[in-house]
Amino acid sequence: MPTYSLIICTYNRASYLKETIESIWESFGNRYPYEILIVDNNSSDHTQEVVEQFMHLPVLKYYKELNQGLSHARNRGIREASNDVLVFLDDDIGIHPGYLDRCNQLFGDPSIHIAGGKVLPFQVDVPHWLPLQYYYLVSLFDLGDQKKTTAKLMGANYAMRREAAIKIGWYNPELGRKGNSLAGGEEVDYLNRASSLGYDIWYDPGLIVYHKINNKLNEEYVYSYSKQLGRSERIIDLQQSKPKFAIKIIKAFVMIFLYLVYGSYTSAPKQRTYFKINQQYSLGYLQGSS
Repeated sequence: MPTYSLIICTYNRASYLKETIESIWESFGNRYPYEILIVDNNSSDHTQEVVEQFMHLPVLKYYKELNQGLSHARNRGIREASNDVLVFLDDDIGIHPGYLDRCNQLFGDPSIHIAGGKVLPFQVDVPHWLPLQYYYLVSLFDLGDQKKTTAKLMGANYAMRREAAIKIGWYNPELGRKGNSLAGGEEVDYLNRASSLGYDIWYDPGLIVYHKINNKLNEEYVYSYSKQLGRSERIIDLQQSKPKFAIKIIKAFVMIFLYLVYGSYTSAPKQRTYFKINQQYSLGYLQGSS
């Protein structure tokens, strides 16, 4: 049976983190060979005090990472992990009780090195104005009920063998959230590099977490995050594919034009959101990190 290191990177989310630790312990207890690594990315709230409430749990370990940024925190988690499979989870999730049983089935197959699954909403409905293809902007992910290979997973819920992580290398500290910034792209970059090394990326519908996203279900968040993703993906494309970068520059101008001549006037909520998301992404892509 594989052993697991559950890596939870956190920043100023003490109340959510408490619930996440409780969910994991209530689901798994001491019935599985696993450890929970809490990587505190220099929080200024009472995160450390919350974790101290759980230090009696034999599976829990706490680390303070002073280099600000989610990529730095994830890299710290990789360095500190001691088990066979690294499981990356967000600090605001509830976990399905069968999660590690499904991991045992998946990673019992030596050909599987990277796998992730569903990120479903926790006790909340998604707004009617958000198109399905952009659910990922509010940190939801569902590719259906069939196991399959995929190009992308969501950072709130994916796992990889430690030996694969060592070969892929570190998360890029130019990418990912830093403090309250909404920047992203670090897992996209990481999985792109995994694919370039020949690793298949698996989606499995049995790997389920429930995400607490009430604070994200508004247009301001969705549009701001879209713009930050544009900036992040510009960095990725400049580093990995100059031709792709050139094509996406042209596409960005086209999407901004389409928003101005049509998207900003349409009365259909999902269409308006679609064009606004693409406009903001395009603006971020063109502006870069400036």
